[in-house]
Amino acid sequence: MPVLAMKDTVYRSENGTRVDGLLERKQIYAGQAPELFVLEKYYLANQVLMPEQLMKVSGSAEPAVLAGMDIVMIPGDEDNFKVTTDADMRRFLKQVKSLFEDMYSAAVDSQAR
Repeated sequence: MPVLAMKDTVYRSENGTRVDGLLERKQIYAGQAPELFVLEKYYLANQVLMPEQLMKVSGSAEPAVLAGMDIVMIPGDEDNFKVTTDADMRRFLKQVKSLFEDMYSAAVDSQAR
């Protein structure tokens, strides 16, 4: 599974209003999609979850973790991000705009030669 090492300090809070502790940054990673699993094992990991458990799954790797599957981490990429929030969409549109501007500049430069 592609992951990013945590760069920020991460806190634990029981109620969301007070800091109850600190998590060890060296042990915290942000998972990225897409993940890759052996289909049969992953399918079975999902099958054994009760419907109420399945509805609480917060990421596609969670059934594999709960089933004890061997999940290997590989380096992720900061530019690989999900578009979930308005801020994500703005980031995506900014990157697309930059990409097209670069492509346009390269095309103009090649025609000028």
